[in-house]
Amino acid sequence: MYNKGITSFISFASFSRSMHALTESVWEVISWKSKSRYDTASDQYTRIFMPKLFIVSSLVMAFSYFNDKLNCMVSNRLDMSKEFVQETCWIQGFYIYHEMHTKLNESSYYGIPEYTGYNGVNRKGLLCSTVDRAGGKNYECIPMIRRYFLHYQWVPFYVCSLAIFYFFPYIVFKLGNADMISLVDTVRGGVLKDVDKIANNYFNYKINSKIKMKLIIWFNIFVRLLFILVNVTGFALTDYVMDGRFLSYGINWIKWNNYPNHIAHDIVKRQAPKPGDYFLPSVGMCDIHEALHDKRGIYVDKHKVICEISQNIRYQYIFIILWFFFLVGVITSILGLLHTLFTISKSLFWVYYPKFFPKKSLSDRVHSQLTLREMEYLDKIRSVDLTMYGEILRELTRFKPDIQTLKRFQTPNGCEMITLLPTAPLGDVRDVV
Repeated sequence: MYNKGITSFISFASFSRSMHALTESVWEVISWKSKSRYDTASDQYTRIFMPKLFIVSSLVMAFSYFNDKLNCMVSNRLDMSKEFVQETCWIQGFYIYHEMHTKLNESSYYGIPEYTGYNGVNRKGLLCSTVDRAGGKNYECIPMIRRYFLHYQWVPFYVCSLAIFYFFPYIVFKLGNADMISLVDTVRGGVLKDVDKIANNYFNYKINSKIKMKLIIWFNIFVRLLFILVNVTGFALTDYVMDGRFLSYGINWIKWNNYPNHIAHDIVKRQAPKPGDYFLPSVGMCDIHEALHDKRGIYVDKHKVICEISQNIRYQYIFIILWFFFLVGVITSILGLLHTLFTISKSLFWVYYPKFFPKKSLSDRVHSQLTLREMEYLDKIRSVDLTMYGEILRELTRFKPDIQTLKRFQTPNGCEMITLLPTAPLGDVRDVV
């Protein structure tokens, strides 16, 4: 008895450690560490948040795949085990009839006739059977189109692969923005003594040429377009793999949610299926063939069973969440491009039409003498370390005549002021003069 207690305790401890390790692993995947990053917030939504969402969704789907069980209505006439029927249906998939979408009053479940023997419609649009009572073919009955669905088997892998697809634009971004990445790393781990090093390397046209910086600006516009393409493609590709029913899924769900409760859940009064059933039915049919060969002869029969697929119910909830975040991703990436174009246009206007800007601050005066890429450098430095940003500005106005920032900025008092720091010594001002 004592040994059994120790064994149980050890097993429980091992299980607890395993669950703790699993929880930590999942938390590492979904956690979002707040820090200064190389790219913009709109890009971070696509390359950080969306992949994490896809990974978590695929884990939930995979859990459903391995733990949920089918429930099929198996008749006593079917001379085989219920487990065999359910496993066979799981492998070969389920189907509903496409024409039953407009015959909800004659449906037992969405897409399934009340009498499962009906598998066609006649010229009058009435349900019928393609096989008559004698076993012959009924030529007046046109077979209905079957819609098969086996999404529960491969959708978790597809959703997980989207994480890689959505991260791809960031890989392209890093290939063309090595200068910005190294600058952010330097500012993060640097001190004020690194100000001179930053100014002499990143704002020096002999090292960092204007042509190179101009190409990077155009390259980043291409990256913004790539982010839009990835978001739109991910949305459209998911619609394609889900039989063209995903794009309208969220809209249908919003409309259905506006119905009163007594109508929303009554298929007869509403005269429209639930958005989840239309998108991914939770009940389907499956054909089972039974064959027996013994000394008396060969017995062959065909059975049609109705099964409940609980996995699809969970998938309905997951995909409605994904739909909204897909939409936000498309909008966010478009806004990211518009923000980039607006920033470039504003900077160009600042450079070519400086008379419209009063240049009241030192940063205004310095920016009017820089290229677009150098403005991005300063904006990124300001977001990472405001103190170093001020020192960089002073460094540019004092020691960088090669980029035309050595100016005598006059204040209303006639005194030359070239620093953002209010306690800067006057000796520094005389040195510049």
